[in-house]
Amino acid sequence: MRILVLTTSYPAHPDDPSGAFVHRLALALSARGHELRVIVPGRNGLVGRRVLDGIPAWHFRYAFRDDRHALTSVPGGMPAALRRSPLTACQAPMMMAAFAAAAWAEAGRADVLWANWLGAGLIGGAVGPVHRVPMVVTLRGHDVHWMSRRPVWRRLGRRVLGRAAVVTVVSAAMVPIVEPFVPPRARPVVVPTFGVDARRFHPVTGPRAARRPGPPQGLFVGNVSRAKGVDVLLRALAQSPDAWGRFTVVGAGADMEAMRCLAVEQAVDDRVVWLGRRGVSEIPELMRQADFLVLPSLTEGRPNVVMEALASGLPVVATAVGGTPELIADGDNGLLVAAGDVAALAGALGRLAHDAELRRRLGQRARHFIEDNHLTWDRTAEEFEAVFTTAAHRGA
Repeated sequence: MRILVLTTSYPAHPDDPSGAFVHRLALALSARGHELRVIVPGRNGLVGRRVLDGIPAWHFRYAFRDDRHALTSVPGGMPAALRRSPLTACQAPMMMAAFAAAAWAEAGRADVLWANWLGAGLIGGAVGPVHRVPMVVTLRGHDVHWMSRRPVWRRLGRRVLGRAAVVTVVSAAMVPIVEPFVPPRARPVVVPTFGVDARRFHPVTGPRAARRPGPPQGLFVGNVSRAKGVDVLLRALAQSPDAWGRFTVVGAGADMEAMRCLAVEQAVDDRVVWLGRRGVSEIPELMRQADFLVLPSLTEGRPNVVMEALASGLPVVATAVGGTPELIADGDNGLLVAAGDVAALAGALGRLAHDAELRRRLGQRARHFIEDNHLTWDRTAEEFEAVFTTAAHRGA
């Protein structure tokens, strides 16, 4: 099957974290014999056609200069870019027009369009019917959250999903939100099983598996923003009665400087190491060096970083939002707290920090969860293969 991937985020090189999960699934589909091509907005220093791991990608230009692609060059994507500077919204019409032109040029050679996120679905819904190519839309988090709260996005959701042959979401929690926007012919909303590379992400083995001396080490990986709850994490650290450990923050974002200032204000700056953005090849080892992962997000889809931590045998403290409770069973393979609750997060961190046996048990159950549920990218590709086949039949 010839699959044209429409996405607003995709890696430029093997170690680029931008949209890495889209690329991982594309690779798994390619391994099953499908032909994939990717269309994605360019970003500063990256415009033109590239081939990554055998998959061609067209990073289309939407600004006059290569270093002026402000809408898609900020860590955290377009939502982070708009928070940093609302003026970047001025580029949106140019980006959407260029996106439509690129998709128009390629759609005629496709059997199915696969639109990741609602914005890409708007493009697919415009060019697909002209070329008589069915569209699969995958909603991943922010778009569903906005559809449930903002009138403009509700109208956009009805328009896009009304033209989809199949709609998929990344967690069961999204289904009741999305289903009213989906026409009967495109139902049911599909929740595929999303995987993780359990060969790259695995627990520490051999002599290094022995616990090192010193206080436990916490880890955060993600966009450094209030939406990810980094401010809640820093305030929770300030509530701990003693300096029981050090936190490593991996990531960047529009709120980075504000978070560093907050760490100083909360007198925890000496306990936080800011590593900045790191390549995907570095994340597995960083997880194996940590004692637990924290993800205090206010909203989520189905966080890949949680699955990677579970595969690494790493206990996870996370907020009970979006699809996270589908991955974490409180007290079994991690701990769940309410979003924005500083005291609850401080209490959960304290439990893990002072109880090595709890960390060991949760970490062991974390890895078992991945293995027992067969959460692999090949399984994800197999399920998406069925989705694309269904879409092709409905569009025939």
